[in-house]
Amino acid sequence: MASTFARTSAFRPLAVTAAVLGSLLLAGCTPAPTASSSGTPAPAETGPAETASETPTPASTATAVVSEPVDIGCDALITPADMYAFNPNISFVAEATPKAASTASEIAAMKGLTCQWANNSSNTTIEVGVAKLSEKDLTDLKNRAVTESKQVPTYAAPPVEGYFTVVGNEGEAQIFTGSYWVTLRAVDFVEPGDAEQLAEAAIAHLP
Repeated sequence: MASTFARTSAFRPLAVTAAVLGSLLLAGCTPAPTASSSGTPAPAETGPAETASETPTPASTATAVVSEPVDIGCDALITPADMYAFNPNISFVAEATPKAASTASEIAAMKGLTCQWANNSSNTTIEVGVAKLSEKDLTDLKNRAVTESKQVPTYAAPPVEGYFTVVGNEGEAQIFTGSYWVTLRAVDFVEPGDAEQLAEAAIAHLP
């Protein structure tokens, strides 16, 4: 009778061989990891980059300053008698256009009141403008006046604020009283006191 141990030993090499072959086959089925030429893993693919919208967002625009109605006319703001007392050789100019880049032209753009008188001999002009504005707008204008003009106490006592500067060959006065911004500009205004007489008349007549 043949030994059972002997038969078992005879099949062992075949079993080992089959196990080794199976391991090799499984190893061949496993995909090898890929690497970039630098030795680091290749980055994962991403979708297309996002692009900015073709329609730009519209820029915000500043709101234009608009004067409240100034319930007075030029002949009441500075009366013929006021102007005659200042200089009898000056006449009112009806429907006059303020000079470009003047404070009167700025007030005209705000829909405020602008007035003009002319010297009958030299044709030089006196421009006066009045705007009635909000406290914020007046504060902005006062801050600008501080940087562009010199504050003077010539035109009235506080809380009225007065400023004066020379632009080219013309003197320009600015007065802030209550809710009003008043400006006067003329060649005749060489010093702050030169505009005082008309400035006081205009302030006194404001509604």
